[in-house]
Amino acid sequence: MAELIPAPFADLVSRLYLEPAAQGTLFTLPKRRWYVPQPDSKCDFSVRFHGKLAGNPAGPAAGPHTQMAQNLLLSYVAGARILELKTVQVNDELTIGRPCIDITNVGYNIEWSQELRVDNSLREYVAGAMLIEMFRRDPVFAGDALLGTAGEAILDLSVGYDLAGIKSDKVQRFLDGMRDAGRVIEQLRAEIPAQYTLARELQYPTQLSNTLTLSTFHGCPADEIERICEFLIQERDLDVIVKMNPPMLGKERLEHLLHDELGYTELTVNPTAYTSGLQFDEAVQLVDRLTRVAQRRGRRFGCKFSNTLEVLNHRTFFTPDNKIQYLSGQPLYVITLTLTDMFRQAVGPHVPISFSAGIDQANFPHAVACGFVPVTVSTDLLRIGGYGRISTYLQSLEKAMQAIGAANINDYVLNAFGQGDAAQTRVNAETPHPSPLTPHPSPLTSHASLLNTTIAAAKARADVRYRAEKNRKAPTRIDSLLETFDCITCDKCLPVCPNAANFTYPTPIVAFDYHDLLIDPPGAVHQAKAARRFEITEAMQIACYSDFCNECGNCDTFCPEYGGPYIKKPTFYGSRQSWAAAAPRDGFLIERNRQTARIHGRFQGAVYELAWLAVMEKYEFADSILRATFNAADHTLIKIEPHMPLMAQHRLDLGVYHTLRHLLHGVLDRRYINQINAAAEISQFV
Repeated sequence: MAELIPAPFADLVSRLYLEPAAQGTLFTLPKRRWYVPQPDSKCDFSVRFHGKLAGNPAGPAAGPHTQMAQNLLLSYVAGARILELKTVQVNDELTIGRPCIDITNVGYNIEWSQELRVDNSLREYVAGAMLIEMFRRDPVFAGDALLGTAGEAILDLSVGYDLAGIKSDKVQRFLDGMRDAGRVIEQLRAEIPAQYTLARELQYPTQLSNTLTLSTFHGCPADEIERICEFLIQERDLDVIVKMNPPMLGKERLEHLLHDELGYTELTVNPTAYTSGLQFDEAVQLVDRLTRVAQRRGRRFGCKFSNTLEVLNHRTFFTPDNKIQYLSGQPLYVITLTLTDMFRQAVGPHVPISFSAGIDQANFPHAVACGFVPVTVSTDLLRIGGYGRISTYLQSLEKAMQAIGAANINDYVLNAFGQGDAAQTRVNAETPHPSPLTPHPSPLTSHASLLNTTIAAAKARADVRYRAEKNRKAPTRIDSLLETFDCITCDKCLPVCPNAANFTYPTPIVAFDYHDLLIDPPGAVHQAKAARRFEITEAMQIACYSDFCNECGNCDTFCPEYGGPYIKKPTFYGSRQSWAAAAPRDGFLIERNRQTARIHGRFQGAVYELAWLAVMEKYEFADSILRATFNAADHTLIKIEPHMPLMAQHRLDLGVYHTLRHLLHGVLDRRYINQINAAAEISQFV
């Protein structure tokens, strides 16, 4: 299984500063998709989450977009202000099937918690928070547009899956580290290259989070959930949100929605999901008790709707070993919003609600009108545009607010569906709400939120775009196979990768014939009779940085050609260790010293090496049998040096030689910054 490997912090910082200046992107996200608030904007998107200020309610859900440092930075740059970190649990050596994400039309996945070791998760979250501070504070990126309220961000913890695991020393150290990250901050600060003075001198916040969204196993019993929440609130002094599950809606109502109204008749909900987990009435009672526990402690408690929906694996995308897959996307939006409406009617308007189910550009304003904080998203960010889609949510919200003249989120909630007067009537009839810990939103806004949820849920059920017939189409394919070089260079594989593993690099357009070299045992060299053709027909190429790639398969889903970019395109590793560990898979490693750049490559299990001796204007090319030196200008042979006496004729594959040299020069070309050439030790050479 592919293993995610965090990049050296120095390399991430270098890329933060180098890439926007070189090509107007950041981890391949183009500047036009950055969200930079305009000073003349008449819309205040700010919200409060557990009493803390955030620039807006949008953010990535705990998932593939929040487990590595660059993910957090990309989320923020695109406009997210409440980032739900990927769930951390004691079992940090998971085996997850590959591929693990299927967004062919709606969404399915088989992943769950973080794929990093717990200590690495802490390091990545601290590194991501520091990168966000650099982006926010250094005027080279967004001027002073992010220094005020619009730039305020919150990191929301997520842990699971049972009380024993959460109480383990490993998870407790993680929680301690997020509460006081000073030690890790100073370790990372020391890695920042000296030329980035502002980044080295920033005063980074050391308390990264004291809020937490609890994720439990599908089927976790009510008493276990309650004990976990009590521990987190009372012993860890955290504000807590507990994630609810769609089957709480009940089998009859849920399947009527899924099959009869929405038309997803091919889906079968896991039968045990209805009986094994938290039930609706249990959840209502649990919320009442835990709200009181939180009030006594001076903390806040709320609910998140919802988890994904367990359905039986009915496709061939995932391996048959995966009997269950988790549904997300369009149908889950309708199901979850219906459940949220029912639950709010039962618990009243004052329980804080966060939302994550099928959010996209069109329905984000409706979710905000329901008073949900935050409104988080995962599936939609895995589609074309990736993180950049967050900025479109905020644009849609701005249009909706402007259309009714709402200056802030409270005004928008009160007037989005015209429920302000009805909400006032309810407030007048209500006894004072007992909690002093929820001054925001106001009782009026809370009641309007509840009324709006009913309206939004009805609108969702009536909207044909959530129905199965509107969500059957798969991404278009053309009759073409991916190869090492050249593709249609549509760049769709870049933004759909949540970890920014795919990147572009330049090559010259070339076409020439060459002959392999035949070396006889005495050392005689002659050309093979048959000529071979080497061609590169496109000026820009695609490659994959393997340390960031977990082989989720999403780039293959959206690639118009067959083969999968993460499989067929050149795969580069960040260290000799990760390159060696991936054997025998094809892949490449670039290393350097003061005078030499070197690329190691595996082709169908065979290992090759090409060294570029720039000062000497030579290439040294080696396979397992011999080393050959070539003139860099015209590629004429200078000498042959067998590693040991030849016992038979040996063919030296010059196709590999030409492939390696174009990969080496292309990836090191700093007109286009990537994770390889941004590396501190590489950039000194280029």
